[in-house]
Amino acid sequence: MKTAACVTALLLGLAASAQNLVPNGSFEEYYNCPTTWGQWQQVQNWISPYNQSADYFNACTGDTIAGVPFSQFGYQHAVEGQAYMGLATYLEAVPAYREMIQVELSEPLVVGVPVCLSFKMAVGGFGSWGFINSARYTCKGVGMKFFEQLPTNWAGYLYPNAAALYLDEVPTDTAIWYAMNGTYVPDSAYTHLVIANFFADSLNGVTVLDSIGWGVTPWAYAFIDDVRVSFDLTFCAYTNSVAEHGPKELRVFPNPFSDRLEILCNSLNRGSVTLELLDAWGRTMMVSRHFSSDRIVLDLPSLPVGIYLLRVSDAHGVVHSVSVAHVSP
Repeated sequence: MKTAACVTALLLGLAASAQNLVPNGSFEEYYNCPTTWGQWQQVQNWISPYNQSADYFNACTGDTIAGVPFSQFGYQHAVEGQAYMGLATYLEAVPAYREMIQVELSEPLVVGVPVCLSFKMAVGGFGSWGFINSARYTCKGVGMKFFEQLPTNWAGYLYPNAAALYLDEVPTDTAIWYAMNGTYVPDSAYTHLVIANFFADSLNGVTVLDSIGWGVTPWAYAFIDDVRVSFDLTFCAYTNSVAEHGPKELRVFPNPFSDRLEILCNSLNRGSVTLELLDAWGRTMMVSRHFSSDRIVLDLPSLPVGIYLLRVSDAHGVVHSVSVAHVSP
């Protein structure tokens, strides 16, 4: 029975893989763990054309530079697994700047034959280091575009102000994945997919995301995960929506906070609850233990301004984590 179940699971996994024309669409296959930003070369199948500066994030790195869920660029769990990629979608006063990721499809699209498309995008910001890589802005426009022949001059190609599928709203919630999908009828036998913001700055609805002044990098940033293209039109079937991933059993507010932080953890197992607050360098700033309490209030008026990682564990070892921002009163 176990053997049959394993074989069935393997066949289902192979079928799902074959349905997706995007190799390594969730970026789980890699050569080495990233150690800093800009290491897109560690991801199998994907490259970063144009300025070659896209970023790879993976929990295997175990730090807050290019790690998951917490990195210099923001806080976000992977949709599935432990990895995703990221790219700048806007840079203030540099209209020709865009970061891109590119992949060759496992087989070409067929003229007139519809395919389904989908990807998930999360907003970067409130990262582990406010003075580097943490975005001040957010904008719309990131999307999927297909090519038969890739541009040899990306700067001259930008901007077509069009994409096969793109986010047409300004995303402002850093806690969720924005999920996009649609159907596309190709007019050419496209062989390559590129993900970027293909719209000019004037069309992007650029909005201040970080009004507390933590993130000073003057760009908008997007995490990308779960990229799909398939001839099976049901393979990308979810409505354009938002979706939360990662632990949902923990509520922390207000966030940002000035002197007092309230934690609701009623879904944790009863008994001892341990709170640990880590700074952007992974140093432990506070440890406190509480007993049989669903509501915990921390008074932290002397805590330095910055971004922190709050870890919560119960007596059974269940751990939740969330990024919190401490600001001046």
